[in-house]
Amino acid sequence: MKTKYRILGIDDSPFSRDEEYSLLIGVVMRADFYVDGFISSRIQIDGSDAEDKIVDMLSSRLASGCSVIMTSGITFGGFNMIDSQRLSDKTGKPFLSFTDRDPDIEGMRAAILKYFPGSERLRILESSKAEAVKLKNGSTCYVNRSKITIQDARSIINKTIREGHIPEPLRMAHLIGRLIKYGYSGKFIPDT
Repeated sequence: MKTKYRILGIDDSPFSRDEEYSLLIGVVMRADFYVDGFISSRIQIDGSDAEDKIVDMLSSRLASGCSVIMTSGITFGGFNMIDSQRLSDKTGKPFLSFTDRDPDIEGMRAAILKYFPGSERLRILESSKAEAVKLKNGSTCYVNRSKITIQDARSIINKTIREGHIPEPLRMAHLIGRLIKYGYSGKFIPDT
């Protein structure tokens, strides 16, 4: 992977159920961990606009040259879900979502049927496939991908982990989201 290879890593900011909006935080990072910049967009909690907001991010001058989209899961702001295949088709970019835990598909299905009956969310969930990937540090992650092989997805994840088991673009997006929400970012946040 070339050092100029650019990744758009996306995570959402924390939110509470009484809020209407959350933020998507994007980090544009090169494979050598150099950060080109940050981008954010507001999404509706439990809405259906996250996918379009990611497309908008990629059309920005900052993120347009990114080679791959990497997200922290496929749900943002509650059940604001993205369809990996459709997102790849819209952007022409390889896509991979990363989670460090095996997704609770049955729990998600039950929540969708209870709170969002008849919505497109169930189709998105059914079409997503979380593949277990063993990383070079010995940990296992789960990847949903489109327009990228599992070998290339594993390689990108391995090369973007500095410490621990979270790819650096996602780790940084997560920390920035917490900073914006709480005014503090780190392992311990009082009253959270």
